[in-house]
Amino acid sequence: MEKFFKNRPLALRAVFALLFVLLLGSLFNLTVIQAGSYSTLSTDSKQRTLVEKGQRGQILDSNSIPLAVDKTSYNIIFYRDPSKRSSKYRPMYTEVIMKTIDIIEANGGKVQNNFSIRRDDEGNFVFDFKTADPEVQKKREDLWRGNMYLRDTDLTPYDCYMRLRDKYRIPKDVPYEKAVKVLSVWQDVQYTYFTAYVPVTVAQNVNQNTVAQIESRADELTGMSASEANLRTYPKGASAAHIVGYIGRMWAEEEIKAYSQKGYSSEDQIGLAGIEKTMEEHLTANSTGKQGYRVVEVNSTGRVVKTLDEVAPKSGDNVVLTLDMNLQQKVEQALEENIGMIREEQEQELAREPAKYERLAKEANKSVSEIKLAETGAAIVMDVNTGKVLAMASYPSYDPNLFIGGISEADYAQYRDDKRSPMFNKAISSKATPGSIFKLVTGLGGLMEGAITVNTRIDDEGPFTLSVAPGVRAPKCWVDPYYSRHADQDIVKALKNSCNYFFMTVAYRLGIDNLNKWGEKLGLSDPTGIELPSEATGQIGGQEILYDPSKGIQEQKTSLPYLVQLQLVKDVLPTICEQQDVQADQEKLKECARRLVEVAALEKNAWGPPIRQVLREELGVSETISNDRAYHLLISSALYQIKWNEILTAVSGMGQGYVTITPIAVARYISALVNGGTVYDAHIVDKIVSPDGEIIKQVEPTAFDTLDAPGLYLERIKEGMREVVSPEDGGTAGAVFKNYEYKNEIGGKTGTAQVSDIDIENSSWFVCFAPYDKPEIAVVVFIPNGYKGSDSAYTAKEIVKYYLDKKYGVIRDDNPVTGVDTPTQ
Repeated sequence: MEKFFKNRPLALRAVFALLFVLLLGSLFNLTVIQAGSYSTLSTDSKQRTLVEKGQRGQILDSNSIPLAVDKTSYNIIFYRDPSKRSSKYRPMYTEVIMKTIDIIEANGGKVQNNFSIRRDDEGNFVFDFKTADPEVQKKREDLWRGNMYLRDTDLTPYDCYMRLRDKYRIPKDVPYEKAVKVLSVWQDVQYTYFTAYVPVTVAQNVNQNTVAQIESRADELTGMSASEANLRTYPKGASAAHIVGYIGRMWAEEEIKAYSQKGYSSEDQIGLAGIEKTMEEHLTANSTGKQGYRVVEVNSTGRVVKTLDEVAPKSGDNVVLTLDMNLQQKVEQALEENIGMIREEQEQELAREPAKYERLAKEANKSVSEIKLAETGAAIVMDVNTGKVLAMASYPSYDPNLFIGGISEADYAQYRDDKRSPMFNKAISSKATPGSIFKLVTGLGGLMEGAITVNTRIDDEGPFTLSVAPGVRAPKCWVDPYYSRHADQDIVKALKNSCNYFFMTVAYRLGIDNLNKWGEKLGLSDPTGIELPSEATGQIGGQEILYDPSKGIQEQKTSLPYLVQLQLVKDVLPTICEQQDVQADQEKLKECARRLVEVAALEKNAWGPPIRQVLREELGVSETISNDRAYHLLISSALYQIKWNEILTAVSGMGQGYVTITPIAVARYISALVNGGTVYDAHIVDKIVSPDGEIIKQVEPTAFDTLDAPGLYLERIKEGMREVVSPEDGGTAGAVFKNYEYKNEIGGKTGTAQVSDIDIENSSWFVCFAPYDKPEIAVVVFIPNGYKGSDSAYTAKEIVKYYLDKKYGVIRDDNPVTGVDTPTQ
């Protein structure tokens, strides 16, 4: 043993030599003999569970014509390895992103740019959070700053842009246009920072050349890959766009959180308008219950190399509409033509009487070029017996395909800056003064409340002077000065002639409460229930329209209370203070004015004492002096503007004043008058069908109310509408329907709504129904600044002709509508 220890260095060297030989052998075995198997193991050692999503449900018309569908496409996606989140990897990833952008754009593709900073038309850097609401803008900015670690609010958009360029190592020679695309990718990465294995989309719907180049350069483009995806398309383009809507990204933090609880990722798109929005729950394939999954192995670049397990996803449900696209496109075409015809007529009128319109424009404090002419409109066709909307047009329209993958700044600016508001659905979201089409409400209400009978006769006596205050211009009939032409009017003749005096008299007898009652019963001041977002609701009249004491000054239905309060602060109260040598600052005047406005809720003959009390308490003016100087009369003259009166009731009866209604509400109101008295809710969704064809929900007609009106009353109203379009009876639209092949099969009503003292700025309404004996459809046409009610009858004539030609077999729709199909790459 002792001898062994003496030779220990030699022994150890022998042992180490043996171990070294064994290690070399093992290394040879690992690197040469088993290289292939260990290489696969090293690159496939990361296991991921990928969420799989099916196709979004289709939107179809009543004939199963597709209006919104998913098509298979390829996206370029980027996945940053979670183990490479440190700043040292940013230059490498930025270089990869820039190379990818070059490949995509060289092959004609479009890189997504969701970056929240852009340059405006003047070249200034501004935040762009896709909203005009300041409060929402602030919330989205706070969320964005938090995600991008730029919480210092002193940093301007330009400062943020430059800091992010520096943070993500974008070379200084890279221009702004490319830099923002790179930053858009990084921004999306930050939004998915805490989500497991969620790649971000760099470009959608790329071509095969792009896919091939990205895949062939996989080793160089770390994190980039091509992925099969679903691309939403709208085959009919702008046709029915306001109904179908479009999808897009989520932006609001609350929205992202709400949808994430349903299984959505922040990258998923949701319906933002139209049926796409209201039927999101049914159309989506992003919710947890419809998702599938794949368990895969991925390599270090995030590329999938093997599928270990898989559960197929479910597609969204299909939504079938009540819409008939053949009829829809006919309505859209007729409406556009009609608007062009009216505008041409208005321009000819301006040229024919230049002096007249120069004078009227001057009185309105504007130039002749600022006179508003026809340029927008809406038209609706409704099944009178169910409330189903068969067609709905809003002009001008927009192309939802432009929103695929994110709308470009140029296209968005074009829509945003178009004063005609092409993205605004005028058929359901616009409310306007109806003019004489409202006389049908007044007539029915008068009959039902006993204000008139079917035999009542009223003579047009000229200006309507009942309850008109001294010095106030009395309203009168459009037939002025030939009032005798409207003598001996019953309900039928009054409708045929659209006699203002008749219906002002009926409304005066009814009172505003009863007029409201029948407007409400016919559904004019309630939502129609149509399955579309942003439906407006109308109003008839009454004190709460002018001033509602239960609401604050900023919550009133009109700006009148605010203007009256401003008049008191700026003019009336300073005059009183000056006369009484009272010193009062603006806050004191505002408080005094606020209290005085509240007096308007009382009866007019009770205004004096509370007015004098407010002046005493707020300004120190004694009630005796107030009474002697008649200050209560001075203030009352201002308050009269927000106090409802009987002349306003009379004017409301002919559809003027403060009456406003929507085209969709008018459609169901006309339907109720001619279907026997059932006020149906409006529907544009017919049914919801699963991907395998099972009907999940069938939408049935629902009644909002019933009129319970005697058949005789409704028949007299129908007779009046028939005479409106009768050339032989001399109706207000009779000349328009001369020689019209279906003039005996329809009833109608014109409406010319005065919106200013310039006649050609009047708005045009025309409503009708057909066939006369057994009505099937109601048609509503509304053209703002459309001059005369009869002018919009052209659209209605074209619609009724198409519908009845089809009904009677004159034309057939054997072939699908052509429309404007979306080209594919």
